[in-house]
Amino acid sequence: MNKILLIIFISLLQTVQAEPWLDTRDPWLRADIEALSANGIINTPITTWPLPWARILKDIDNAQIDQVPAELMPSLMRVKRKGRIETSKKTRSELALRAGNEGKILRHFGDSRREQAEISTRNTGMSKSFAWNIEVTKAHDPFNGEEDRLDNSYVAAIWGNWIVSAGAQERWYGPGWDSSLILSNNARPVPSLSIQRNYADPFESEWLSWIGPWSVSAFAGQLESDRFIPHAKLLGMSVTFKPFDSLEIGLRRTAQWGGEGRPESLSNFWDLLIGRDNCDELEGGCSADRSNEPGNQLAGVDFNWRLPAKMYYGTVYGQFIGEDEAGYAPSRKVYQFGYMTNFQLSGMMITSYLEYADTENEFRPNLTYNNYIYRSGYRTEGRSIGSTYDNDSQSTSIGMIASHKNGDRYKVRLVKVDMNSDGGDGNHTINNQSVSFKQIELEYQHPTKYGILGVDFDYKDKSIDSFGYQDNRYNIAVNWTMEL
Repeated sequence: MNKILLIIFISLLQTVQAEPWLDTRDPWLRADIEALSANGIINTPITTWPLPWARILKDIDNAQIDQVPAELMPSLMRVKRKGRIETSKKTRSELALRAGNEGKILRHFGDSRREQAEISTRNTGMSKSFAWNIEVTKAHDPFNGEEDRLDNSYVAAIWGNWIVSAGAQERWYGPGWDSSLILSNNARPVPSLSIQRNYADPFESEWLSWIGPWSVSAFAGQLESDRFIPHAKLLGMSVTFKPFDSLEIGLRRTAQWGGEGRPESLSNFWDLLIGRDNCDELEGGCSADRSNEPGNQLAGVDFNWRLPAKMYYGTVYGQFIGEDEAGYAPSRKVYQFGYMTNFQLSGMMITSYLEYADTENEFRPNLTYNNYIYRSGYRTEGRSIGSTYDNDSQSTSIGMIASHKNGDRYKVRLVKVDMNSDGGDGNHTINNQSVSFKQIELEYQHPTKYGILGVDFDYKDKSIDSFGYQDNRYNIAVNWTMEL
């Protein structure tokens, strides 16, 4: 897989200009952006990650400083300062150390560590030609046995208002904090080619201008060889738009397609693209062995809506994802709902959320993230590509993300989960039996002249892993990141 990344990195070194993204590893930066968006300072869509810096900085530069509420000025300055550093022409290098008593098998937005211990170094920056982040990680006793990794690496180039990139970037589709039902950072990133709109300017046409700021992104990646259908392709597409300043809508779609022994013709891909992937919809139907059935798709819609009031009372959000389609529309759905708000307290900007998700399919158990063709399921290297809790699970989470004006950062998360609630195996990646548990997670980061030091702790009232990768109910870790 790393060889594939090196090949596609070289292929994109074009003589055009590019800009980097915000990735999924900084929940405090996202919280600041959410607060600025909720108060109308940032107007671009913000629920598809990685998120281009160009559109965020454009909105901030256009903001009237004298109209920004005083309590939001620290958030504005943090985002602006971070953006200027990330988009400068200066090349930067970092070293990061992360270690705990065990690896993390439940990951949420903002998590960076996967294994028990990791050491990473990266070189990132922009030139007149392209942008890049070359990141090398050495993992200790990793879950999948791959110690040397290029996760989060990419090269990118601009073509007009489009960013073309190649790499292994973590992606997040949707407004959720605890997880995403269709695409999250739970599994390791899949090496992919991608294209994304850079600025999210509205259409100039009077017929389409009602859509408001809009963005589209798409990627095509290749999954690992050690699965039921080796080297299956993972495809994804997202369209987000803001018809009102208070409302963002996301249309999401992913698919597993092709792979060894599966058709990869243009006509088969076209059937997949237009949603004609059930036997009763194909011209002539499926063959006896169903080898011409295109693939396995998930699709759905999500929203992020600021409550309509003169004062800010918070934002409600939701996501609906279909495991199949009927009449060219998502069917057999799973759900996520949440409420988020932000406020200031004792010099801290605090973003809090309450989130519920249910991945037990409305049709029957053991359906979500499973497929009779791609029998390894909607997973890669033993982890769910969608929800961190995998299928047939219900979760209720409460979280707070706080940034103090002195640079200290805090995160608290409480969650109650009924995991694999039907008790069936169903390819579940964490437990092949039903288990209900509660978890508390605390994280603290402090900036020093030697870099950012952090510590995090989580505790579960039950052992949740039936496969032996996480034996303890607690996980204590430290991390340190410094510029070289």
